[in-house]
Amino acid sequence: MNDALKRVRRWARVAFVSAALVVLAGAVVRTTGSGMGCPDWPKCFGLVVPPTRMEEVRWSSETAYPAGRMVIESDTLWVAAEDHVSGASGFSADRTRWTAYTVHSYTHFAPHHTWIEFINRLLGAWTGVPALALFVFSGLLGLRYRKWRPFAAAAVGLVLLLFVAWLGKLVVDGNLVPYVITQHMVGAVGILAAFAAALSAATPVSDRESAAPLRAARGRWTAWVAVAAVAASAQLLMGTQVREAIDAVAAAGVERSGWIEALPAWWKGHRTASWAVLALHAVWLIPALQRSPGVRWSVPGAVVAVLLVQMLTGVLFVYAGMPSWAQPLHLLLGVLLVACDVWMLLRVQARPA
Repeated sequence: MNDALKRVRRWARVAFVSAALVVLAGAVVRTTGSGMGCPDWPKCFGLVVPPTRMEEVRWSSETAYPAGRMVIESDTLWVAAEDHVSGASGFSADRTRWTAYTVHSYTHFAPHHTWIEFINRLLGAWTGVPALALFVFSGLLGLRYRKWRPFAAAAVGLVLLLFVAWLGKLVVDGNLVPYVITQHMVGAVGILAAFAAALSAATPVSDRESAAPLRAARGRWTAWVAVAAVAASAQLLMGTQVREAIDAVAAAGVERSGWIEALPAWWKGHRTASWAVLALHAVWLIPALQRSPGVRWSVPGAVVAVLLVQMLTGVLFVYAGMPSWAQPLHLLLGVLLVACDVWMLLRVQARPA
């Protein structure tokens, strides 16, 4: 069974890292405003490989256009209704071969936005590979050894991955619908938590863990870690709402350096809540680091690092004009904090085999 468990753990790690990269890429998409870099889904301007030049999204004469190919003409996005070769008399003469795209009215093209969004999609598609492999190998583990917990977690992760992919289509079709974007983020957190659960379920409890003070006071540690995890999740959701407010401020033409001052006053609740999240984590982190040297530089140490760097990025938002590079990092760290809490909660509850 050891080989089967190792295989499941390997794919769970790959799936987790891949999902984390998707979260980071998605944050870069939001920060750079590249969410509509590809106006359709799953292709991009009807192409498998996105365009790199404006000429590629403009109609041109005597050019072969497959059905579904998109062009921008007269501030309208057009879709080729059939395979055809364009004539030499201009777009108006070819008009009957094209249909106006009515799903949304976004018609801007910028190559860097297009490729940022496309890379995000590629990472999302790649994540499906280890997620499916994890599902298959954990299923085989369950069938052979009746160990079904990794499979249950892998199944949840795969379903959430498909759900988030569907939400991605809604985001594009709705021209970045605000609340769907938030749901997209929540789904990504769920995916990471599911893969962390699969990894934990396939990882036997070591002698070091079973002897740690964390294990001796299971009930108390479970309660505090769970509360910290809920607080971190609530803080992450509040952060998505702050991000929505920033989008509105930026759309109003406010310069980046003035975004913080232009936000509604309620955003300060997010800033203040960070101290509460820190305090709740400190309740279990400090004893864990003091009494359990064996786990000092594993998950508790990672949580400390994540908390400190995330709060540092928050300080940069307020006092350094919200640098663009810090925004994706801030979001990724928030997601990883929740994942670390989930992992710690599962390890506290795990029993030696």
